[in-house]
Amino acid sequence: MNRRVLVPLCPDVAAPVRTWPRAALLLGAVLTLGVLLGFAGPAAADAGPTVGIAAAPAKQGQPDGRSRFSLLVQPGQKVGDELLVLNAGSTDQRLHVYATDAFDTADGAFALLDGSATPAGAGTWVRFDAGARDTVLTLAAGAQALVPFTVTVPATATPGDHAAGVVVSVASSAGQVTVDRRLATRLYVRVRGTVQPSLTVRSVTAAQPVGGDPFSAPTTITAVVANTGDVALTARATANLRTWFGRPVGTAGSRDVAELLPGATRTLTFDVGRVARAGYLEPQLTLVPVADADAYGFALPPVVGRGTSVAVPWLLLGVALAASAGLGVVVLRRRRAAVLEATPGSAGVAEPQEAARETAAVKPTPTPQTAAGGRS
Repeated sequence: MNRRVLVPLCPDVAAPVRTWPRAALLLGAVLTLGVLLGFAGPAAADAGPTVGIAAAPAKQGQPDGRSRFSLLVQPGQKVGDELLVLNAGSTDQRLHVYATDAFDTADGAFALLDGSATPAGAGTWVRFDAGARDTVLTLAAGAQALVPFTVTVPATATPGDHAAGVVVSVASSAGQVTVDRRLATRLYVRVRGTVQPSLTVRSVTAAQPVGGDPFSAPTTITAVVANTGDVALTARATANLRTWFGRPVGTAGSRDVAELLPGATRTLTFDVGRVARAGYLEPQLTLVPVADADAYGFALPPVVGRGTSVAVPWLLLGVALAASAGLGVVVLRRRRAAVLEATPGSAGVAEPQEAARETAAVKPTPTPQTAAGGRS
């Protein structure tokens, strides 16, 4: 049975130069050969035709130095652009070109909907020849073709960034497997208007392992960050840790956060190092959002998120509980011993009382005497 395998190639692989670079073509051939070796088994090791594709934004039939499409438009506006497609393989190829919506993966990668999924966002704004949603072309080995397309922005489009991708797909057979290679170029449609860029720190927590050293432990800070605005943003993130009375106990330094598209959520993890098991930790994350300088000229203020976490010294707590339990047993035994010692004395006091009760029980009851002869 023939099996179909999707092989997504990296977006933005087009080199920002005026002509097709030899290194890019060689890389395409190497990637293609690697895919065939990985999916086709031993038969793929034989010399044979290679399959490869390349694509880049273009003007007048030549790559124009852009690595992505970035369009600044008004609601309701229609703009045109061009994609230059190259058959980098050694045989004729049938290429399928279309557009679809983009999203962020959990690890921060720019991704596109699967080819079988129906776009609902900016991917639906792209049209090719005669208003078609896609186009198909056949290229000989080493040949290239210019693919014009238009982007029509709805009049109701909201201001801000709308992300999509223009995809070039080529399917080839490798034994019992059909390999579908997809190469995408990012497409950002930035709609003019009043934008509301916003990054939010939804949660910040600190954690330490249960076992190990009872006095200190490796500590991690985990933060969930969301782009709650309408502009794609990157950020510079700094994480640090405090304990009782705001005393600093560790820092994870700073690092860059990959682009978050509007609506995207990202989980960030920072290693702080060994931190004392103080019982209370206060992690803090500071974000400095950054918008695309080519599209937006504003600077954004830092965003700070704080949390509280319990850093229980479990081993010490266990020892304390065991000691408390042992002390409780000792106290209970002493109380029982004291009760047993007091029992004989209590019985000696009770015996005379019991004897008195018995004497009272056998004492004869006096009977009234009747006067003889009645009253005088």
